[in-house]
Amino acid sequence: MPDIPSNINGVTIEFSSSVNKSVGPRITDALKLVVKTNIATGKVLNKLYISSANDQHKSPSRHVQGKGKAVDISRINGMKLSVYYNKDPAVKAIANAIQNEFEKYQHRRENFGPYFKKKLGKAHAMSGHGDHIHLSVN
Repeated sequence: MPDIPSNINGVTIEFSSSVNKSVGPRITDALKLVVKTNIATGKVLNKLYISSANDQHKSPSRHVQGKGKAVDISRINGMKLSVYYNKDPAVKAIANAIQNEFEKYQHRRENFGPYFKKKLGKAHAMSGHGDHIHLSVN
C-alpha cells in the first residue's frame, strides 16, 4: 500500500499525528488529481491538512475498508474549514474546486464536504462534513 506523500504537485501535505498514511493506490491517484497549486482560478493552494486516512473509523467506513479508501481534509493553507470556509474566499474557492475536480475521477465513491455531498456522482443526504472534505474511492 502506498503512503500519502508529504508533497503532491507542489502542495505540502501535513497530517494529524494519528493518521495512518498507508492507503490504497486509488486514494493516492485521486489526491494527485485534485491537489494542485492552481486548483482554483486566481487562488493558490500551498498546504493541506489530512486529519484522517486509514484510521480513526470503524467498519463499514471507507477509511478502514480495503486498507484505506478514504481521506479527510480539514485545513486548507493552514486554515480550518470549520472556521474559514464561510469567512475566507480563497478557502471556499479551493475547497469547492477540490470537490468539483474529484467528481471527474473515475473511481470516486463519496465526495462529502461543505460545498456538497455526493455518492457515486449523485446528491446524497447525510449530516456532517461541514468541517472537512471526505473523499473516498471504490
